[in-house]
Amino acid sequence: APLRAAEADPSVLKYDPSKIVAEEADSCGLCHERSVEAWTESMHNLTFEEMHEREESGAIIEALGMSGTIRRNAECVTCHYTQAAEEPGGRPATVMGISCQRCHGEAADWMELHGDGDTHPDKMERLKLSEEKGMRPTYNIYNLASNCYQCHTVPREALVNTGGHPAGSAFELVAWTQGEVRHNFLPLPDEEENKESPIETRRLMFVLGKILDLEYGLRGLAEATGAGEYLDAMGARITASYEALQSLGLTIDELSGILDAVPTDDGAPKVAASNKAEYGAAADAIGKFAQAMESKKEDYATELAKVDGLLPDEFQGDFYE
Repeated sequence: APLRAAEADPSVLKYDPSKIVAEEADSCGLCHERSVEAWTESMHNLTFEEMHEREESGAIIEALGMSGTIRRNAECVTCHYTQAAEEPGGRPATVMGISCQRCHGEAADWMELHGDGDTHPDKMERLKLSEEKGMRPTYNIYNLASNCYQCHTVPREALVNTGGHPAGSAFELVAWTQGEVRHNFLPLPDEEENKESPIETRRLMFVLGKILDLEYGLRGLAEATGAGEYLDAMGARITASYEALQSLGLTIDELSGILDAVPTDDGAPKVAASNKAEYGAAADAIGKFAQAMESKKEDYATELAKVDGLLPDEFQGDFYE
């Protein structure tokens, strides 16, 4: 499962800055040159250069009663940047936007192994070994995509209600992974085609995206302590994803378990503040069902094909060709 912060705040991705390889673009680009080029043009990278200069960024900091820029503010750095520390226990410095390692895992323990084709010529063996060392590979969609939703749901009540930060993104997994952040290049110097993911992968992504939206909406709702925009937004998110999953009409045991795990009131998701334990338990159950469903994706291939008419045909962002 994805690494998370302390149990008191399970919605936020935690990583170890001392294990971030600061020269990431150079290191990853040795084999993934075209992928790094695609990332360079994405907002995940460009945020480092310009987000701290936005007027609305300063307004949020001021509303929260904080000082400095968002590059140095822990509340903002968590989701908008990558930090690295020169040594264990050293003070982290903000060095990049949302980097390869924020999605694929801090790489100090696995980067050398990942690229060692001489010792491990079998690619899948190498990936499995790297995964054991903390890498999040693309074939584990739930684990990889969890990182997206941990930030894009904006699970911060004060940030929304007091700071005026938008209450989450209108994030759809297929539209974004095939659009702004697409980097499906083979690791060959002459590879020029940034391919769409196979249809089988997009089907699974579509359903898992709805499930993750529900799971992390519940994790965000668990942090609500009172009425306000944050509570309303999280309630709207889980209601929309719950209804979307219901409407799919898929005969998948784990999906039935997911829907049954959601606390309801008169047949609709229950939306209440100060209900951390119940929502957290529901989210944990949903995460387990989602991973079990992905592990049986071949068994559900026929069922998943039923979502083809719902897959987005327009992708988000300008740079994905």
